[in-house]
Amino acid sequence: MRQLVECNWISLNKADEELCGDSVMIRTKPDSFVAVLSDGLGSGVKASILSSLTAEIAARMFEAGGTVEDVMQTLLDTLPECSVRKLAYATFAVLIVYSGQDAHLVLFDSPPLILIRNNEIVSLPLEEHKVKGRTVMEAHFAVQENDHMVLISDGYTHAGLGGIYRLGWGWKNVALAVQRFVQTGMDTVKLTESLSKTCLKLYGNRPGDDSTVISMKVRPSVSVCILTGPPANKDMDDFAVSRLVAASGAKIICGGSTAQMAARVLKENLEVEWVPPWKRKGAEPKKKGSPPTASLKGIDLVTEGILTIGQALEILRTVKTIHDLPHDPDAGTRLARYLLEADDIQLLVGTAINQNQVADLIRGESMRMIYIRELVSLLKTRNKIVTIEMI
Repeated sequence: MRQLVECNWISLNKADEELCGDSVMIRTKPDSFVAVLSDGLGSGVKASILSSLTAEIAARMFEAGGTVEDVMQTLLDTLPECSVRKLAYATFAVLIVYSGQDAHLVLFDSPPLILIRNNEIVSLPLEEHKVKGRTVMEAHFAVQENDHMVLISDGYTHAGLGGIYRLGWGWKNVALAVQRFVQTGMDTVKLTESLSKTCLKLYGNRPGDDSTVISMKVRPSVSVCILTGPPANKDMDDFAVSRLVAASGAKIICGGSTAQMAARVLKENLEVEWVPPWKRKGAEPKKKGSPPTASLKGIDLVTEGILTIGQALEILRTVKTIHDLPHDPDAGTRLARYLLEADDIQLLVGTAINQNQVADLIRGESMRMIYIRELVSLLKTRNKIVTIEMI
């Protein structure tokens, strides 16, 4: 089990602006995490262009192992000059975490990182130095499990200026708010939402500046392994099931034939969990066409195949986090929840063609495989690490 950085962010546009002058770039790999928050000079279109270019360049170069000097020189050579101020300028904050353990923070005219460890605000040892004539702050530190880290643009420090806070919310007060929210046990989604709502309220619902927050938490990775479809060669049945059983994390089977195969190999009873409509309680609605689930010892979820995968795919297209999921306990929703909660997803895909499916025979490919490709594509856009093994 690896250690990783969970991340969520929200941007508030300056009042009456269609585009946000802040930009966020998140890049996740099995061995690294990069978060970039850039604040373009001014607001609106110009600021958005400056910040998006800065975030993209910084993320790509730091991810590739570029130095601070290289990044600063590239930005100075690349950013378009503002015709009014005669400046090519965007601030940035970059956090790189290697293998979920060693962190490198780079700040250029940005508020410092807020680090909460064991419910306490931790002061980071920032080093100041000049790079290409610009002052840059850097810190190297080790992260620990359950560390909460927050990056903010200066729209947060200015919130409430001249109102509740005479000089603005300020970094220290934002850090105290983060500390209080973390102590309640919030995840990164709720923490981000709470900070964003507070910031908006301090501005009287009309932000005086673009305001962005990135919330991060260091935690162990969550894994799930899904076996769907029998192997083309029946001699591989035992191998397919053994791969599922040996996998770390949650274990899921999608497919009636696959479940029967697993039950036979494991020598366990497969019990269908289906309640007739006339016996269901009022609080247990079932979606129209929702397939039943089953139970098999040692397996966390057993569902029908193509329909359930298709339903989970449709659900994932309409939600961003587990908090957005419907409360229905149907198979598609349960599968979608496992996929949303997971960081590492292993798909064991049987290549047998169902001889009863004429369309599959014509295509030479199962409908299951078509859904799997769409699912993998969607999951990767959510920064999931997905591996596929064809059996």
